[in-house]
Amino acid sequence: MFFALPTQATTDAMYGRVRAWLDRFPVEGKHSVNLAHGKAHLNDQHAGLVRSGKFNDIGAGAESVVAHWWLSGRKKSGLASFVVGTIDQVLFAALKSRHVMLRHLGLAGKVVIIDEVHAYDVYMSQYLHRALHWLGAYGVPVVLLSATLPDERRAGLLAAYDSGRDVETEQQDGHPGYPVVCGSGGLTPRAIALTDDATDVTLDHLADDLDALVAYLRLHLRVGGCAVVVRNTVSRVQETAERLITEFGESAVTISHSRFLACDRGRIDTDLVRRFGPPSSGSDRPGFHIVVASQVVEQSLDVDFDLMVSDLAPADLVLQRLGRLHRHTRSRPAGVVNPRCGLVGVESWSSAPVTAVRGSRRVYGDHTLLRSAALLVGRESLRLPDDIAPLVQQAYADDALGPAGWQPAMRAAAETARANADRRIHRAQEFLLGEVGESDSLVGWMRASVGDVHEDSPKGAAQVRDGAESLEVLVVQQDADGGLLTPSWIPGAAGKFRCSRRFRSAWRK
Repeated sequence: MFFALPTQATTDAMYGRVRAWLDRFPVEGKHSVNLAHGKAHLNDQHAGLVRSGKFNDIGAGAESVVAHWWLSGRKKSGLASFVVGTIDQVLFAALKSRHVMLRHLGLAGKVVIIDEVHAYDVYMSQYLHRALHWLGAYGVPVVLLSATLPDERRAGLLAAYDSGRDVETEQQDGHPGYPVVCGSGGLTPRAIALTDDATDVTLDHLADDLDALVAYLRLHLRVGGCAVVVRNTVSRVQETAERLITEFGESAVTISHSRFLACDRGRIDTDLVRRFGPPSSGSDRPGFHIVVASQVVEQSLDVDFDLMVSDLAPADLVLQRLGRLHRHTRSRPAGVVNPRCGLVGVESWSSAPVTAVRGSRRVYGDHTLLRSAALLVGRESLRLPDDIAPLVQQAYADDALGPAGWQPAMRAAAETARANADRRIHRAQEFLLGEVGESDSLVGWMRASVGDVHEDSPKGAAQVRDGAESLEVLVVQQDADGGLLTPSWIPGAAGKFRCSRRFRSAWRK
């Protein structure tokens, strides 16, 4: 099995769950397992599996899973029997790159599960569709998971897989229902009847003001509770956290975003699941706490809060965030017995059209934010899961939304979004692997390849993801003698690896 997720953090969270499942696996013998992303060595569970000796001696001990030394390389990590990795590992199978045959070999004998499949933008989707095309040709079973997938996207994913099987995809008339299981090859969609009662979430439209946020939290957490404030940019996370620490104290606020050191990010995610995860004997849920986070909490982390405040985001992502509100059955304080979400992050809820703050527009673009605002501006509540499918389909349909006065701005935003999508699709074609049967020979198959790539290489990340270029740095501290040390707060490795004068000189250059 290959389990692919959007980010390294969500991959780390899933790795523990897959390991626990493998420990109960009903087949005798040992199974090779791997964590496939660029910072796997910082995952304590995986590193512990390696340090305990299973890495070097596949036959030792009574454990059911092993991490074999031969599978430790970047090119060979996908060859283990069970792999949990980032989506990049699957997308690389559609990228013209050196040793791409090992990527195909690693996927060809497995069941491939791709979680949060809605999370991949138009650029990444070109590589995802081509990877599905090849997996279809190999006859590999693929499971795609999403709670907020538009009908058009679902049809495109099924068609990509069927194209590799040389099977005509039958077009479905109308929406198939929600939740629903759809299959390739024209299988009839099967809607799943839910036994649980629907949940009504109250929506409060708040001014984008820290004073209003503090008053809202004080009102609803007056007798306790755990809240999450979700911001669309790291700078807004930091600004909000600074104010809330001043108001409620440092011990009552946790900060989570993507710019922490990798080791700190893993520790924070583990701590979030421990304190705000499913009810269990091992949980340590506080009586009062506020988590201020970026989008890192909206996918694949099994956390549960009593109250939520969220920046305006595309409608499907707002719904993803609401999945962390009253997620589990538990006793809650009087002020937060019923689920409630405050929507912020707009210049004014009374403007025409409602415009998101600048940082959010930079992240998501005007088009999806305007359509989300049109769906949510006058809405006092959402019924989940009943409203999920209708909202997602409306958000990504071509029909006009909102009052007449909004239409000029929405048409201009839609035209800009279409032009950007066309450019990104065209750019993705340059290093996209050809389709099955495009040539009867391997000669020239990798012409114009990007060479050897992996998730952390600039070439690899730049080709399968179309985000802004990032710069990874090594954080060190300098002691009184001028030595460079690892940061003092890193568990188990604080203040180590003092660097030589020669290294310091090279580092400064």
